[in-house]
Amino acid sequence: MGHVIATFIAKRHAAAALSRALGNAPIFKLNHPELLLVPVNDDAFDTVVVAKGESAPAGTEFWRLTEALMEVAAEVSADYGPVAYAETDYFGGTGVQSAAAWIQGKLAMPPTTHPAGPINAALHTIGLERANGLDEFDTLGLGEVRRMDAFEDRTPEKLEAAP
Repeated sequence: MGHVIATFIAKRHAAAALSRALGNAPIFKLNHPELLLVPVNDDAFDTVVVAKGESAPAGTEFWRLTEALMEVAAEVSADYGPVAYAETDYFGGTGVQSAAAWIQGKLAMPPTTHPAGPINAALHTIGLERANGLDEFDTLGLGEVRRMDAFEDRTPEKLEAAP
């Protein structure tokens, strides 16, 4: 079974700002009471390309995160709170996960890729405390969405505009 997603993770106001920057991308809640996901689907990605132009990938292993998306995350974190980015590319138990985190407009965890661990580190960096017996990935519920199209089966959150 595979796991291939690309998403920003943030609290309510930052998630709303990310959504706006990504062309009003949908926002989803998983298991955590405060952290929300803003998937970087094709439409969201294209919105950033139109707004900021083509840009280089954040690293050789990243399939979605670009310098332009990193700029969006930094801008949002400066005004609305910490932001994490997570992407996975696994099939049959092999593959990689990649992540980064921003706090107060600064890169708090640089783009990192490894078979295990970067997503947990990014979530910890933005303040996620893991539940008893679970790592940060499972505390958030990222295992519930194994593909980008799995978000289509979920109901997006309705958020009021951030201040």
